[in-house]
Amino acid sequence: MTLMQKAITPALTRAHLTAGHDRLAGYVVRAEDVAFATTPAQLFEVHGLGYEGSPFSPYDRSIDVLRFESSPQLQYRDVPGYILPLWWLRHSRIPPGAELIRIYDNGTSTLLARYGDVGAGWTVTQLGAPRPSLASLSRCVGPVAKWHGAYLEADVVDSGHTVVLALANPPLAETGFHQSPSGRWYRRVAREDVTELFELDLTARWNGLSVRVVDQWQDAQRYVVARISHLGDDIERAERLHLTRVEAGVYEGIVYAAELTDIQTNQVVPHTWAPGPAAPQQQVVRS
Repeated sequence: MTLMQKAITPALTRAHLTAGHDRLAGYVVRAEDVAFATTPAQLFEVHGLGYEGSPFSPYDRSIDVLRFESSPQLQYRDVPGYILPLWWLRHSRIPPGAELIRIYDNGTSTLLARYGDVGAGWTVTQLGAPRPSLASLSRCVGPVAKWHGAYLEADVVDSGHTVVLALANPPLAETGFHQSPSGRWYRRVAREDVTELFELDLTARWNGLSVRVVDQWQDAQRYVVARISHLGDDIERAERLHLTRVEAGVYEGIVYAAELTDIQTNQVVPHTWAPGPAAPQQQVVRS
């Protein structure tokens, strides 16, 4: 198991804890490489949080981090030349078992919430804290399983032996689904009962910018609308197009699907995904 760590902005922490936001993207490191960083000042340094417009400061009383297990569904890109091995992670659903942790300036830490899986969502650990809302399901991000002839959002757990199937509404015909405390309907089935398992990778270009489509829906006028996430390194173009900067390197926006060109749809299955940080890496580059 390779445990990864990502610094989480205050805005994203609020989204996780109140709106049930279940996505992540951006720069990540291996947790073991930064185990020595136990204060906000140290986290600020090792995560490179001093970028322009950063909401972080080395003098923060606390900084939140997300720790999660790397898995084949996560698609990384190496970032060379950094003081520690660094990767950029494209827009993904949070892996099962991820933990949101707050690290204080006195060196202590506390667990804020744990993400169970696509069926359970977030569980907040603070007594008396309200339960997060449910994020909407999207077949554009995260595993999808074909089961009994239908395609459902899913997660793979139990070392690949079990698949969690998720529905936003009560099933009309199938039995065996349960409603989690978060309100979502789920069922756990054996991996061999699932006939297909993949992630839909829908990419396109928008005004010349390489993007991934991460959500789609119809607006009030019944036009198809898409949420897009910037894929490449053309930060200047993303800024000129006024996409929202979520954090360093992560730009997203909502556009009409009709504006997208060069659309490519692929079903990505685990054995074809690029190796992540568990694979052999280059030696650390020291600055």
